[in-house]
Amino acid sequence: MNIKWIFKKMLLPIIFAIVAFFLVSHDQFLYEAPVGKITVAKTVSSHEVSDDFQNKDRQVTQELSIKVLNTKGAEPGNLNLKNTTTLSQTTGKIYRVGQQVILKKISGNYQIVTLKRDALIVGLLVLFIGFVISFERFRASIFLFLSLVLNLLYFVIVIALNVEFNPPVILLFGILSVIFAASSLLFVLGPTKQMLYTFITTVLTTALTFSIVLFVLKMTGNSGIHFEYLDYVTQNPSEFFFVGTMISVLGAIMDGTGDIVAGLFGMARQNKLNKINMVRKDYIKSGISIGQELIGTLTNVLFMIFMAETLPMTLLLLRNGNSWSYIATVGLNLGLLQTIISAIGIVLAVPITAVFTSFALTRSHQGKESSL
Repeated sequence: MNIKWIFKKMLLPIIFAIVAFFLVSHDQFLYEAPVGKITVAKTVSSHEVSDDFQNKDRQVTQELSIKVLNTKGAEPGNLNLKNTTTLSQTTGKIYRVGQQVILKKISGNYQIVTLKRDALIVGLLVLFIGFVISFERFRASIFLFLSLVLNLLYFVIVIALNVEFNPPVILLFGILSVIFAASSLLFVLGPTKQMLYTFITTVLTTALTFSIVLFVLKMTGNSGIHFEYLDYVTQNPSEFFFVGTMISVLGAIMDGTGDIVAGLFGMARQNKLNKINMVRKDYIKSGISIGQELIGTLTNVLFMIFMAETLPMTLLLLRNGNSWSYIATVGLNLGLLQTIISAIGIVLAVPITAVFTSFALTRSHQGKESSL
């Protein structure tokens, strides 16, 4: 590992990210709304407050001096505003000198709408793209980014179709999930047998997983499942829960099936080079062995994502005097169910992928031998 390699692979993406951050930090002229930079942030008062459940916090009042960076017409160049929030920042923010904010004039007075975060987002995006290009082949990187853009486009189109025509949600997003899988695998793996086997096993496993889950829920009458606690849903909440779960489960399953298929294909190539004749049973055992290594890791990742998503709400409910049984019903119920469904899909992916790929590989090898 020499200096040139470190500069090319590590430092160059960081430099590009810093440059992008700097450039976007000075793009205020692109904004229609006033954009200001905080030049003074002075705390003028701070006192303790508490609620009915004796949760204690501190209410902070700041005096802010803001320099408007894209002054237009009669807008003032400098503003003096007051900001009142709590130390926990649950209902507002404590601002610091140097931060840029987006302003809005309401009833003749300027107010802070939000922080200007585009520089940070663009900087991180450039850093991500730079690292991908550095450590991945350029052609593969381009296909990866193209896949991400197309998947975003598919998602926007489906959302627009749902809003405009209100078709069956499960069917619409089921088709979207299949398109997601096909598009992602096609761009990442190319039009190969490995891509085809990964796609087929992913779709089969996802379909089987949801068939089992829907059957169990129907037999139990959705007992203990509270779809009504799903946030911000204007249509059937149970349908939208399964739509979101379908997409997340698809990603988890595709991760597992992709690794198993790749492992078996690599094994088949090595066997061909070394002239080793493995039977179907050996491939199945190898595929299941690969899958067993993945189950624990992927399931733990899903559980940690679930915990990270529910931690803020869990703490908030606890601090407001709610019992664990209520929290389990309101805050953890649907997230835990989604994690369990994903875990079921990961487990089912192992035998399905191992058996299907093993049959396909040995059959293709036998076909080649018979043709010879």
